[in-house]
Amino acid sequence: MGLKAMDRKRYVNAALFTFPAFILFTVLVIIPVFFSVFYSLTSWKGIGDPVLEGLDNYITLFKSDTYWQIMMNTIRMLLASFFFQVPMGIVLAYLLYRKTRCYKVFRFIYFLPVVIAPIAIGIIFSILFNSDIGPINKLLDVIHLGALKRNWLSDVNVVVNIVVLPQVWQYVGYTLVIVFAGMQAIDDEILESAEIDGANALQMFFKIVIPMSWDSIVVAFVLIISGSLKSFDYSWAMTKGGPGNASAMLAVYMYKTAFVNNNFGRGSAISMTIMLFSALFTYVFKRIANRND
Repeated sequence: MGLKAMDRKRYVNAALFTFPAFILFTVLVIIPVFFSVFYSLTSWKGIGDPVLEGLDNYITLFKSDTYWQIMMNTIRMLLASFFFQVPMGIVLAYLLYRKTRCYKVFRFIYFLPVVIAPIAIGIIFSILFNSDIGPINKLLDVIHLGALKRNWLSDVNVVVNIVVLPQVWQYVGYTLVIVFAGMQAIDDEILESAEIDGANALQMFFKIVIPMSWDSIVVAFVLIISGSLKSFDYSWAMTKGGPGNASAMLAVYMYKTAFVNNNFGRGSAISMTIMLFSALFTYVFKRIANRND
């Protein structure tokens, strides 16, 4: 069999194996995206024929104070994940990487919350911060800090922070596993040479480990961007986005608009803005990350 025939057979086999996945991805992702684009340009209540309205849904959204309030809530979740979730994941990954005893056990413990359904985590945190029966307020009484007690889930000044908290906590382990995998790819001889030259653990962390595992850190940041912008479970499970829209995220706003108010056209427009902002933020971050690289 000639070389060209072997190459042709290899391409055919590759196409046969990837074709089912391609069909599945097209049916479940690509086609729904095109439908969302179409419906976002219409007025549709879920029954009857959609009425084409052009960009009216987008114009209404961008002129709405409610939309931008909810957008700011979502950005707050994104920033909290950036500045708390990732640094905590990186530090914990480095501590495990430095050959902590039983590091596999600790890695499992840190990752365990990730496998729990987010809606269940949201319900647990809603009980913890319940102003009447929740243990947080009771603990503040016990340690004589009753002045700090709040109606955590109904106070518009703090509720969005409480809703952000469980997502940051739950996915620290996810960031840890991604970054830890990048750290394990570092050649031990590099760190041994640094130790011989007198570098301490902090210097090795910032001068060697972070730069050499930067690609995995960038992956963690990118996943955080998309995960934060489409966050739904915590806000819905804890407060239904309330009081008012004080703790609503874009995905919750989309759900309420489409399935509670039966405005599928505007709900589709919200979903498209989530996708567009996710692509924009990811692009900007990767440009900055590549420049730093």
